[in-house]
Amino acid sequence: MFEDKNPLTKLSKTHQMLGNNTFEKTAVLVDGNSIMHRAFHGLGKHFAPTHEGKPVGMIYGFSSILLNAIEHFRPEILIATFDTKEKTFRHEIDPHYKANRSTTPEEFYEQIPAVFDFLECCGVPTLKQPGFESDDLIGTLATVAPMSCAVKILSSDMDFTQLLSEQVRLVKLMTQVKNAPEYGPAETFARYGVSPAQMVDFKAITGDSSDNYKGIEGIGPKTAQKLMEAYLTLDGIYANLDHVASEKIRNKFIDQKEYAYHCQYLAQIKIDVPLAADFEKNFVFDFERASQFFQRYNFRTLDGRLQRLQRQWEQPIKPQKIQQDDTQMALF
Repeated sequence: MFEDKNPLTKLSKTHQMLGNNTFEKTAVLVDGNSIMHRAFHGLGKHFAPTHEGKPVGMIYGFSSILLNAIEHFRPEILIATFDTKEKTFRHEIDPHYKANRSTTPEEFYEQIPAVFDFLECCGVPTLKQPGFESDDLIGTLATVAPMSCAVKILSSDMDFTQLLSEQVRLVKLMTQVKNAPEYGPAETFARYGVSPAQMVDFKAITGDSSDNYKGIEGIGPKTAQKLMEAYLTLDGIYANLDHVASEKIRNKFIDQKEYAYHCQYLAQIKIDVPLAADFEKNFVFDFERASQFFQRYNFRTLDGRLQRLQRQWEQPIKPQKIQQDDTQMALF
């Protein structure tokens, strides 16, 4: 008989029982680009680690966030996804897509190879696909995940709200992983007044400044929410324009119909990217190689956390706060 020697399996199931979770496995899908930017921009001004004269703060921050996520969620499945340098299908239909974003400093790009090196040392598989964004890869993975698998999307990007269900939840990284708010359908509705299934059409109407599309100009979130409540979808609104009381609003929808559906297409996360994803193969943390990585960069605090984490693998999980020992890195 096959014996599963992966210590994560035992701990994850214990953790899920503590949370009254009926899922057999937990899958954490890491939005790599979002976490890298969070790590890069989240460093305190008095904490800027270097290695051989070069900044390594993003490497440190990314590594710390990943350690916290592993400790907090005990995932059997752990996958990190990334954007590529190539333009995506969204850029092909709209050259202005994300064109308003500021230029990323070169020192950000210089640290990316080490981030991938760290993930490889830990045994974390990485995925990227030319022509698609990290969001599309996560959207596909979340869609094909077995129903027995609880999916946690680790990201700062609220675009993922369109994917959410009781099975798929967004861990909105703002500060520490353990304190990050977790979004499902109820939380999405509480924040936006629409369901996850309505989020794409909601954004088609209201736009997304970070992605540089405007939606229907002159229609704000409150009006959009009321229209979505009454007519459910963008198609439903257009099918019932005669029933919309305000002539001003009707004319905005009529005049900007083509652009509204253009924005709908930009907002939609792909869920059918051709990917090779194995949800049967459990993640096994390579503690030894991860420790070697931390020693190479002189990340003594992270290595100490790693050693304590390794000693805890076979111990029962208790519902208590995760110890934070690096006060300079409150974000991580």
